[in-house]
Amino acid sequence: MDIRFKFFQRLVATPYLLALLGLLLPLFNVSCAERVIAEPTFYEIANGIDLEQTLKEPALGYVKKMEAGNPKAIDKFKETMPDFPRVQPFYVLYGIVAALVLAAFFALIAPFGYYASLGSLALGMMSMFALWAFLSQMGRICGAMGMNVLSVEPGTGIYCASALILIGTAMNLACIVRPIVDEVRAKRAAKKK
Repeated sequence: MDIRFKFFQRLVATPYLLALLGLLLPLFNVSCAERVIAEPTFYEIANGIDLEQTLKEPALGYVKKMEAGNPKAIDKFKETMPDFPRVQPFYVLYGIVAALVLAAFFALIAPFGYYASLGSLALGMMSMFALWAFLSQMGRICGAMGMNVLSVEPGTGIYCASALILIGTAMNLACIVRPIVDEVRAKRAAKKK
């Protein structure tokens, strides 16, 4: 096997590990009347957010006014978020981190077995789909709070992580397809002789 291809196989883990760093960027943006009021990162969401520290003005001022002058509105929020103004941790998101770490691990051992490349490919794609499904769920949570003026849009973190996962997927596919192509070429060359 070509030494350059072996080196390439070793590099397949890199995009998955870099995707973990991409999650340090804002995962999504919460906007109110086209004004961004929060940009939480993946890790902040996973560990729980205190809205009084995360929200930007003017939204923070509105929340404080509601707490003082309209406790029934706060009770409405507490139906969806019992610890309001603190958003409960989403520890389940660390499953995505685990999937990316496993995808990188399987990519590292892929030169020793075909199934490791398939495992890496599957875990990478599942982690990306889970990220986008979570983003969709956050939009539903804002809608369930009765805050129709809030919109949740993808942030740079989810785009960065998704792009890196797709790069890892393409590299994995190349590692899967290359030996098959080499085998077909060798069979054709043997038939010509």
